Amino acid sequence: MRKRPEEVIAEVFKTNDAFVRGRGEDYFKSHLEVQRPEITLLTCSDSRVQPSILSEEMIDKVFVIRNIGNQLENSAGSVDYGIFHLQTPLLMVLGHVNCGAVKAFIEGYADEPESIRCELDHLCIPVGRVLREGKEGRELYLKAVEENVNWQVRVALERYGVLIKRGRLAVVGAVYDFANAYGRGYGRIVVINVNGITGRERILELPALSLLPEGLKEKVVV
Repeated sequence: MRKRPEEVIAEVFKTNDAFVRGRGEDYFKSHLEVQRPEITLLTCSDSRVQPSILSEEMIDKVFVIRNIGNQLENSAGSVDYGIFHLQTPLLMVLGHVNCGAVKAFIEGYADEPESIRCELDHLCIPVGRVLREGKEGRELYLKAVEENVNWQVRVALERYGVLIKRGRLAVVGAVYDFANAYGRGYGRIVVINVNGITGRERILELPALSLLPEGLKEKVVV
């Protein structure tokens, strides 16, 4: 049974009150005037996908942009702000398994409101390519998620290529796997693309992942 609005509101403010009581003035004063995030995160609006999977303390660390299907062109200005203005060294494009936006595109969305149709239309290139390959079932949906991530990385390379060449930015395409579809563990973030480079063996050799412990690198690159 769905909770009533007043129940949800009470939970929100009780949680915030605990957050306030758990931190002192110095915590907030440290970032009153300026933000210094390290990650620009472009991810899906899906409620099962939360930026806290990247960092236990997200405040002043992750600049978050969300929309259905983690699409760069649908939120280009916000992503530009993170890259050009805040100058984060990492742009992570984070798709996820069981993505509702990808599923809607595959199964049809003509009956959706115009606002939703306009956002889903942008999936035509990456997901359309997979549909033409004739895949079915789980393979189809997972491949569509991956191709969408790869497409968003490609768009990012076109926009931010100069920064990447200068070593000031890395673009990582990844999938949040809360269904253990890759067999690497429930809740694992797996890497499928780094600066446009795909293929497990090629990614494993990249300097961008050089500081990862070997065992962990082998686990997260698919």
